[in-house]
Amino acid sequence: MFLREQIQLGTWPQTLPGELELAKQLQVGRNTIRSALALLELEGWLTTRAGKRREVTGKIAPTEAARQTAVLLLAVPFHALSSTTLLWMEALRRSLEGIGWQLLTEVESAAYRRSPSTALEALAAKHPGVVWVLHRSTLAMQRWFETRRLPTILAGSRYAGVSLPQVDTDYRAVSRHAASRFVALGHRHLLVVGSRTALAGDEESITGFQEGAGPATVSLAYHNETPDGVVAVLRQSLEARPLPTGWFILRADHFATAQTWLLQHGVRLPAQISLVSRDDEPFLQHLYPEPTRYRRSAEAFARKLHRLIISGGKNGPLTHETPRLMPDFIRGATLGKAPPA
Repeated sequence: MFLREQIQLGTWPQTLPGELELAKQLQVGRNTIRSALALLELEGWLTTRAGKRREVTGKIAPTEAARQTAVLLLAVPFHALSSTTLLWMEALRRSLEGIGWQLLTEVESAAYRRSPSTALEALAAKHPGVVWVLHRSTLAMQRWFETRRLPTILAGSRYAGVSLPQVDTDYRAVSRHAASRFVALGHRHLLVVGSRTALAGDEESITGFQEGAGPATVSLAYHNETPDGVVAVLRQSLEARPLPTGWFILRADHFATAQTWLLQHGVRLPAQISLVSRDDEPFLQHLYPEPTRYRRSAEAFARKLHRLIISGGKNGPLTHETPRLMPDFIRGATLGKAPPA
C-alpha cells in the first residue's frame, strides 16, 4: 500500500494530511482514502484523536516485529496444493511482510487425523504467541484451537457449533445459484459430485444446492478423490434412471476428470449433460468446451485474512468475524438447456 510505504519512509513523521488533501494528492476518491486509513489504524500505524489529524505511530520496533508471526497450518506440502491456494498464500505473505510480520508454514499431516491433540500440542509449544491460520481444517482441529483459546483464523469453512473467525467463499450462496441456473434451463434431475471426506464447505454446498433446486430432484455421488474413484461414480450416474442432466462438481480437478471422461465416451456437452464446477483453477480455462464455473479472487481472500491476522496479533482474542466472498460466475460453455425428455 502506497500510504504505508510513505509512512515507513518518513514522508509524514508526525501527522498525516487531511483526507481531502490525501485524496487530491493521490488522485483517488475519499472513500478509498478512508478505507486505506482504517486499515492502517487497524495495523497500528496510525492513531486517531477527536478533532485532530491522525498521528503516525511509527515503525514497528525490531523486538516487536519478531513477535508478529502468523503460522499457516497445512496438511500437504506446497507441491500438492492447488494453484489458487498458492496464489492467496503468496499474496498474504507479501502483505504481511510489508508491515513487519512474517508468515511461517507448518506441514503436519498428523494434525489432520481423527485425534490430533498430540500433534497440535507440539505445534503450539513450538510456536508460542502466534496467530494460527488453518487451511482445510477438520472439525477436531477447529474444536481443539477454540478450546485452547489461541488466536486462530480459518482459511476455509467452519463446522456447526464452532465460533472461530473465518474467511471463506459463500459456498451456500454459490451452490444455490448453480442449482437455480440448472432449473431455469429446464433441468429437473440434478447431481452433486463430491468427496466422501466432505469438509464443512462441501456440506454447505450441498445444503445450498438443495435449496436452489426447488422442484428438481437432487442425487449425491461421493468418490474417494482419485481419478478412478471419480470415474466409478460417473459410470453409475450415467446408468441412473431417470438420468441426471445437470451435474454440479465441487472440485476443479474432479471436474476436469469428469469432463474429459464424458467426452471420451461420446457424451455431448451440454447437449446431453450440463456440467458446472463450484471451484476454479487456472488450468480449467484450457479445457474445451470451456467449463462453466465460479472464480474467486485470491487477492481479495488474502486481504480479508490479512485484516483478521492483524486484529488477532495486536488485540489478543479474535472477534467472530465471518468474511464471505461471492465468486464471479464464469458462464463457460458446459451449461445449456436440458435435453428433451
